[in-house]
Amino acid sequence: MARSIRAFFISIVAVLAVAAPVAAQSSDPIKLGIIDIYSGGFAFISNTIRTGFEIALDEANASGGLNGRKFELVTADMGRDVAKAVTEARRMILEEKINFITVGIHSGAAVAVSEIGKERKALVLGGFATTRRLTGEAGHDYVGRANLSTVEIGRVMAAYLKDKTEIKRIATIAPDYEYGQQFTGDFIAALKETRPDITVVRQEWPKFGTADFAAHVTALQAQPVDMVVNGTFGGDLINFLKASRDFGLFDGDTQFFTHGLDLIKPSVMKDVLPENAIATMWYPFYAVDSAKSKAFAAEIEKRMGGYATGSAPVGYVAGRMVVEAIRKAGTADDIDKVVAALGGVSFEGPTGMVKVRECDHMALYNFYVGRVARAAGLPDGIGLADVQAFHTETLARSCEDIAKARAAAK
Repeated sequence: MARSIRAFFISIVAVLAVAAPVAAQSSDPIKLGIIDIYSGGFAFISNTIRTGFEIALDEANASGGLNGRKFELVTADMGRDVAKAVTEARRMILEEKINFITVGIHSGAAVAVSEIGKERKALVLGGFATTRRLTGEAGHDYVGRANLSTVEIGRVMAAYLKDKTEIKRIATIAPDYEYGQQFTGDFIAALKETRPDITVVRQEWPKFGTADFAAHVTALQAQPVDMVVNGTFGGDLINFLKASRDFGLFDGDTQFFTHGLDLIKPSVMKDVLPENAIATMWYPFYAVDSAKSKAFAAEIEKRMGGYATGSAPVGYVAGRMVVEAIRKAGTADDIDKVVAALGGVSFEGPTGMVKVRECDHMALYNFYVGRVARAAGLPDGIGLADVQAFHTETLARSCEDIAKARAAAK
């Protein structure tokens, strides 16, 4: 009897010894990675994406995480080097055991890292990448996107021009690399459907990082147009606007339609933006009247010491996408369950309801267009008036088109 009792206790100790590491493991934080450009001129955008992402994780942790397990963010600086992004992704996956990686603003890095995700069965999101290849031609089950692509951007801008019958002749300007080429091509393709009567008179292709836009501005002045449609951004946009002001490009009746006014703070362009400009925005928070938006904008101001720009809600959406997929799956350890759960995830974001499509794991939500205005009630005295919301669910590429694009790329 004594021997059997002793054997019983030994067996109990053995069971507890085996169970202990499992219990410890189950309480470990769930690590989510972001790879982005945290140095140089893009740092502000990357830091804003990260802050939005952090807010999503903090909200999730405040409500219990995943059965008590906390979500933890790990970041890596890729510089502007796609190869460095790939190296950091491999390190995160193989050494830190991170199976959920978001790539910030670099489209090429997002596509490259997504291939690592496919190879290693890790979920990769494009945080702010707009290339249509990410979830289209290069898409697969282990990739998703928190931002709209150039297809949706082009369709929103073309839809805005649908009833602007005074616009008959336009010119375009965009940086001469993948984003700019796709931006222009997708906008013109959408315009042919929405306003086939509009003629594209000229296309300008400055190199990314151009300082002197004089030649491009004078080329745009060579033939009269009703509107110049712009895809440049950041420092390039400021340099273009300065040259446009100096040469009087917009002194007459020519309108200016620019994408992504709030990629940086619009106040930086306050003195050079034409009076009759039209712009797209991710987050005109002063025109979004919801408790969620007000709370989010206040939290951004608290954490960053300034008002929210467009990359903040996109970063939030990226964080929530991963968190909600993990919670829906009920596990962070079975990646295939999380990937399967990602499609159909929905939640309230700063701009309203967000829905993640099953066919390509793309987040669909409101995107905005309005008239640039200068008024005391706007952040730093500048923003959008007459704001129109376009929900990307009604303008996104169809799942059939996504399937065809993926099949054609094989």
